[in-house]
Amino acid sequence: MKLETLIDENYEKLNESDLYIWKYILHHKKECQTMSIQELASKCNVSHTTILRFTHKLGLQGYSEMKIHLKWEDKQQNSFDNKEIEKTYKDIEKTMEIMKERDFYDVFELVEKADKIYVYGSGAVQKNAAKDLKRSMIFGNKLIYVIEGREETNIILDALSSKDIFFLLSLSGNNLFMNEFAQKLKEKGVKIISITQVGNNELASISDISIQFYTHPISVGENKTKLYSTTQFFLINQILLLKYLEYR
Repeated sequence: MKLETLIDENYEKLNESDLYIWKYILHHKKECQTMSIQELASKCNVSHTTILRFTHKLGLQGYSEMKIHLKWEDKQQNSFDNKEIEKTYKDIEKTMEIMKERDFYDVFELVEKADKIYVYGSGAVQKNAAKDLKRSMIFGNKLIYVIEGREETNIILDALSSKDIFFLLSLSGNNLFMNEFAQKLKEKGVKIISITQVGNNELASISDISIQFYTHPISVGENKTKLYSTTQFFLINQILLLKYLEYR
């Protein structure tokens, strides 16, 4: 249990001196890991017995146990695996290899023949990438319409024809709403170009053309929140533009 939690749970027991001790520890956690009880007492202008009583009020057996908590919390906060940086480099390198090997003529043939081109992203990053794709393709004299939200997907369906194409951007390729929308596009005869992470995912299987990139989950913080590198969406946009300019 974190010291902050112990403070909250035992706050009513703490007096002014205790709160001063805690304030000092809170702002000097690293230093306190190696301080003796006498050194901390001197820093807080209290006796070492006052420090000891403070730890007992938190339900700890003594000062040594409190230092163990501090070291454990510090280890948790700094548990990031620095190998993740190299893995992310590799993800981008492998994505670039895919981009080098493809000429994307199949994509560009659809783009050239399309009456209208649309793009929709399933999440916050994907929506920004959708806007970036629109900006990029302006340099290729191609106008792409960005669908901003779920409500617009329902409205646009009635206006679509089999001569239109849709770029769909999804990290996992298994977003339920996105895939239901993709199925509706298929029923209308709209050609779909999906951009997702590498793997067998539903959106890729629905799409006429699948563009995939490498990424992997990175565990971050005490709760091991999953983070993915999504720079690849923007990288693909740039490569598509450059290869389209070459194609033309």
